[in-house]
Amino acid sequence: MKNIKILLALISILLIFTTLKSNAQGYEIKVKLQDKQTYDTLKLRTFDGKSELIDKQTAPYAANFTFKSKKPLPAGIYYINGDSTILCEFLISNDKEQKFSINILEDSVIFTGSIENAANMQYRSELENFSKQLKQLDVEFNEMKQNNLPQYMLQPFVEKLMERAEKISTDKATYQRQKADEYKDYLLGSIILSTMELPNPPQEIYGNRLLLEKYMAEHMYDNYAWHDERMISTPIAVNKHKQFATTLYYLDVKDGNTALSNALKGAHANPKVYFSFFDQLEKVLGEVKSPYRVEGLYIQMLKDALAYDQTNKTRRTRYEAELKHIDKNLDGSILPNFNILMANGDTTTLYDVQSPYMLLYFQHPECPTCRQARNQMKDYPFLNQAIADKKIVVLTVYFEKDKKVFDDFLVNEANPNWLNSWNYDNQIEKEELFYLVTIPYMFLVDKDKRVIKKDILINEIEDYVKNLK
Repeated sequence: MKNIKILLALISILLIFTTLKSNAQGYEIKVKLQDKQTYDTLKLRTFDGKSELIDKQTAPYAANFTFKSKKPLPAGIYYINGDSTILCEFLISNDKEQKFSINILEDSVIFTGSIENAANMQYRSELENFSKQLKQLDVEFNEMKQNNLPQYMLQPFVEKLMERAEKISTDKATYQRQKADEYKDYLLGSIILSTMELPNPPQEIYGNRLLLEKYMAEHMYDNYAWHDERMISTPIAVNKHKQFATTLYYLDVKDGNTALSNALKGAHANPKVYFSFFDQLEKVLGEVKSPYRVEGLYIQMLKDALAYDQTNKTRRTRYEAELKHIDKNLDGSILPNFNILMANGDTTTLYDVQSPYMLLYFQHPECPTCRQARNQMKDYPFLNQAIADKKIVVLTVYFEKDKKVFDDFLVNEANPNWLNSWNYDNQIEKEELFYLVTIPYMFLVDKDKRVIKKDILINEIEDYVKNLK
């Protein structure tokens, strides 16, 4: 009896092992090429999660070939290439459904043994039908225009076309939602949702680029599948996040807040999705060297991440340090005072330098970028006129310890129309009064040293100066 129990236990273990093995048996994708083209190499490619396609497997060209491995493919979008030409695209949603055939014809691709990819081909075909219907409306409109009808006769026809276009768009959205729900357990369902077109903006904002950008930012994630972490490894997600970040850059910070907070809130649905989204936005809006850095938006991101209960200790420590550095000297705040030595040898303070406005320019005299900026600014007509009218002063501040550097600068490169100074007691660095991780770094301030614009850029100076009251 005891031996029988042992035997049954061994059989159970064997069955479990066999089941696990069959559920993770790798991929086997049979490719049949009938497009009459020949290539040197066949490639199985996928997206690297950043910006490039990478090779998963390559082989010499053959009209019939099988890509296979004992290790399953991660969920994502894949491509079969002949050399550099994409022959077809397919989706992988899970570890199980990775054995199927692809028949690549001259003008179509047929999937056998893959429910998801067969459905994807049908879905694409239906979208093409909707596109053809909309193109037909354009044809009808152009034909009617050629008849040179008066406006009062053309207008009813145009209204009818617009009604038909609206119905086609509505039918398309209904179809997409239906298919997304039907394939909600597959990557296909999330892709359908995430690529649905934005609703048309109100007619009255079409002529205003800023309002259009704001509308786009606010609606970009209306249908996005935040819950599905499989989207992380697709170019769809990466490209959408990049577009969102650059759109926010062109908006006023206050205008960007609502769109950004809503997107971050949506991303809370899945920690992996959230931090992938955060990291991509940080590269655009938060990194010091990014041309699209916006400190106000980055501060909002950091505060959201610190309030998110899924943020781990490593990230939390870094975000707290980042926030401590940049959440200071913001627009509207009063700058801290510090001691300076002037070109004539007098010691004074920032607050003692009086002017209706000031361009406070932190620099290292020998820094190539600082030198380039100085040379560019010396020829700015609005700035020079404002200096001549005693409306503004430019105060350069060298804040490191080497006095010889400052003395050489005064002799060889200092602009005589500017005030040039040195923080001789190293107060700025010792007390961490400013976050000067990059130089040159400039503030535009008023007579009370209240910040009008933090981190004003070289190409923004003239516009700000000419609009000063």
